[in-house]
Amino acid sequence: MAERLATLVIGSGFGGSVVAHRLTAAGERVTLLERGPWRDTQPMRRRGLPDRRPLPAGAGFCHHLLYRLSGPAGLRLPASNSGLFDIHYDPAMSLICSSGVGGGSHVYSAMNTRPARSDYWDGHADGVDAASMEPHYDWMLGVMGARAPATGEGVPGFTGDDLRDHPQLTAELDQPPLGFDFDGARFRDNSYFGSPTGEKRTLDDLLLAPALEQGLDLRAHQEVRGIATTGETPYRYRVQVHDHERKRMHYLLAERVVLAAGTLNTLKLLFASRAAGELGALPGLGLGFSGNGDQVALWWCHDEADLSAGTPTHGRLALRGAGDEPYITRFGFNGIDRMPLPEPLRRKLRHQAILVCMGEDGAHGRLDWHRGRLRVAYDPARNPVLGQINKTLKAIGQGTNTSVRFLRRRPFTVHPLGGARLASTPEEGVVDACGRIFGHDGLHVADAAALPAAPGRPPSMTISAWAAHVSDHLLTTGETP
Repeated sequence: MAERLATLVIGSGFGGSVVAHRLTAAGERVTLLERGPWRDTQPMRRRGLPDRRPLPAGAGFCHHLLYRLSGPAGLRLPASNSGLFDIHYDPAMSLICSSGVGGGSHVYSAMNTRPARSDYWDGHADGVDAASMEPHYDWMLGVMGARAPATGEGVPGFTGDDLRDHPQLTAELDQPPLGFDFDGARFRDNSYFGSPTGEKRTLDDLLLAPALEQGLDLRAHQEVRGIATTGETPYRYRVQVHDHERKRMHYLLAERVVLAAGTLNTLKLLFASRAAGELGALPGLGLGFSGNGDQVALWWCHDEADLSAGTPTHGRLALRGAGDEPYITRFGFNGIDRMPLPEPLRRKLRHQAILVCMGEDGAHGRLDWHRGRLRVAYDPARNPVLGQINKTLKAIGQGTNTSVRFLRRRPFTVHPLGGARLASTPEEGVVDACGRIFGHDGLHVADAAALPAAPGRPPSMTISAWAAHVSDHLLTTGETP
């Protein structure tokens, strides 16, 4: 007989962690499923969490790096159930996401920002606007303990110090608050490959472990494969789950389900369930997909300083006199000591940098489902911000007489969003103002798939604010805004 649950949350990133934490704190019975493992970090060791799996490092770097590689033409390469990254290759745009308890907080750059536009939430659906969302941003920024480094504070690599007298570049910009523990920090190993010491603040420590003490039922290594309606109450949804540890499939019945598996996997679940005839037409599914204007460049700057030290990002920079857009941040090869590289290459990379850019693309992309695979339709030419970013990167290289190398015609993103977006009607999107999928009481989306547009900034706080908003509606009204 299938186990019966009250509220089932799928995924433990910035959407799922917020929903699980807030509902559990309010006394709700919540079960959270995460396909990946708990990560072996110092905060989790102190908390005594069992069955922790290593972050990529040393001889085990490659084994713990990749969870899965997939693509539109039947490409599917499972690598390790303990892997950190899930990569979906597509000729139009490749997507990268993470796997593990705490989701993207292990691999993100710790930038805790609001959207580029103050009216980001206005005009999409009645019941959601910028004013009502602002307290949710304040709450999450408080949870993260986020602050920006200060000039003269001595933070290694901080652009506010490094570029103070630079003739072509400036860092006299609003620097992003960082979810980072500056007190006594070593300023090492806080990269895309995780933070083993916990200096980069992560959701497993801040939200999920405390929620366990309040009754959260969190189950790792559980990957949801499908959602079906039962046509009965109160357990309206039948969820198919693959247990990676026991290597078996089983089913759960739930009164309500919150999808927060990350954009890529939330959309896979919705497309697969629709294809199986379980969720109706969902005419807006796949619309409004965005890569948040992501562009990454290798900056062969040959700096004399060791740029591999510092916070996960060194901070923002811009060309002098060119304004503060696009949004460009500098990274060093933080975490390079954990990578299995030849020592001469390691020494060289310590003095090079990465430029990460974002902007408000038009969210004109579309995702479709073909023979059981996601397919991406995304035309860079319809998104002028990408051309602006590429032009700026080229100008940085020319102005500083250095080499800036980037992909011009085949974008990829670590910030996929949209596809199950907030809208006023099911023809325009998938979820209403309380995050409920149109026509499906008790089925909600609380992650970046529901975002109505590109924030043009790191989206973690915007995802968190949306998840807090959805949580409030689940607690106060159950189903309707």
